[in-house]
Amino acid sequence: MRNLPDPSRKSPDVPLDALCGDWGRRNSGDFVSMLLELARAERGFRFYDGTDARRRPLADRAHRALTSELGRAGVVEFFLDERGFRLDGVDPPIESTGALAGLEKALRNHGLRRLRIDPSLTRDALVGFLDLLGGATGRYLSPDHFARTLAARDTRGIRINEMDSPGPTTAPDLRATPPRAAVSLASTMLADLDTATIERPAGNDEPTLENAPLESPSVQDRGERLRARLIELDATIDDDDYRSRVTDIVSWAEDLWNDELVDENYRAMLVLADHAVGHGGRTEAQARAAAAAFASLACKDRLEDLIDRATRTQGPSSSGIRAAQLLLQLGGLAVPRILDRLSSETDPNREAPLRSLIVTQGETALPHILSAIDGHDERRARMGIRLAGELQNPTVLPVLLEALRVPDLSRRIETIRALSFLPGEESRRALMDALASDLEEIAAAASEALATTDGIDAVPVLLDVLEESVQSTRTKLGRTLIEVLGRLGDERAVPRLCAILERRSVLRRAHWRAIQLATVDALAILPTKEARRSIERASLHAPEPVRKSAQAVLEALNDPA
Repeated sequence: MRNLPDPSRKSPDVPLDALCGDWGRRNSGDFVSMLLELARAERGFRFYDGTDARRRPLADRAHRALTSELGRAGVVEFFLDERGFRLDGVDPPIESTGALAGLEKALRNHGLRRLRIDPSLTRDALVGFLDLLGGATGRYLSPDHFARTLAARDTRGIRINEMDSPGPTTAPDLRATPPRAAVSLASTMLADLDTATIERPAGNDEPTLENAPLESPSVQDRGERLRARLIELDATIDDDDYRSRVTDIVSWAEDLWNDELVDENYRAMLVLADHAVGHGGRTEAQARAAAAAFASLACKDRLEDLIDRATRTQGPSSSGIRAAQLLLQLGGLAVPRILDRLSSETDPNREAPLRSLIVTQGETALPHILSAIDGHDERRARMGIRLAGELQNPTVLPVLLEALRVPDLSRRIETIRALSFLPGEESRRALMDALASDLEEIAAAASEALATTDGIDAVPVLLDVLEESVQSTRTKLGRTLIEVLGRLGDERAVPRLCAILERRSVLRRAHWRAIQLATVDALAILPTKEARRSIERASLHAPEPVRKSAQAVLEALNDPA
């Protein structure tokens, strides 16, 4: 007879490591296997378009392999040096040959010299990391920008260059809201939402409309009946039954909207939007039906309400974030109306979030932005030019170069500012040409744009143009150049500025006084003894307006407060 274990006897306290020997330790072979999985997924993400469903098995395999290894041996932290990949505590380095060469190149192109991956890694975070890693690089895509862009998606389990993952600079941290399906049907095919851990904001255990539309109760009886229908829809498996229920829910939600129960219509949009991207394991047929229903609800006045929610500055931050996610999911259907609102908005505080909504749309917004630039509405065209620059997409360069030739001066100035955001030599040449323009306003705008683009590398060029401008009567250009040189803070500008301050010009007195007053302010910023002595001499011997300005600057510099 087999002896059964005695439940009164306890197992000896033996450490798990003693039972498994070295099984839980990571060696160079395990590290290489992890790198190969990452390299394989990175190459596939770079090869397949973002709408290609073949990305999904790549993400599935990489996530399973990484989480398995992380669960077995814990956190992995590695870095790149001149010899290849290095794992902390393990020698020798792994040379970047064969399949690993592409991964190393992608990491170096983005300035990612050290990565830390821990067992909390989610599939959304891995998908976002691989998607960004395969994207284009440029002078504006720094490691910090990479980390901030990833933070807007999901950073759980990934740490870059020993930086604490930063959140978006103009919006609350998205990790404080429940993770949702991704915002496009193509990209969210990769999301494993069944295994995602729902995290609610600390200190707030009550379900809200945004983070739990199926759980948050309604204050109206008809709203509760709609919520019951949505719960039934969420539990529906059959495709035909699902389509029938969706049709009823759209009619019900529209009736509630017409009766001014706007939150209940928003509840339906939240659930349908989640289903449209596969939330809860929706089939493709159900996702398409939900997407069509969501688009039919999010139109006209209901779209206006969604934009108001996304740009609202009062109330819980998660409300605006969730509404912005829905607008992002609508994509091109929402962009024209947001552009209309932006073109007519005069309050800068309300303009900024609207502009952020357009920029977040990325390439989806480009056709509508280009259409605005070609239109006859000057304000809308200028706003389109500004947005084209903020998108930093090189494909808009031909349109911006064409906009430089239009008669409208304000549109041309806005175009010069937009060109300062675009990478590449062609945009820089356009700025150099504008700097030599006979129109003072164009040259002044180009000087500021060139300083933004090249930084202190632009100082020699700006000094040459300054010398020409002070010998003429182009007061605005001269003042702008002096102010820009002061902001850049390069010491090479000090001798030229000191000479201007001490020179006696034969040109129009008002012009020269304005130039010298700007020079005093610029020299006050430049931290050199020569600049300080020049201001001191001006405070004693310069003409009265300049002398008084120099005396005021010296008092401010000498004031310890």
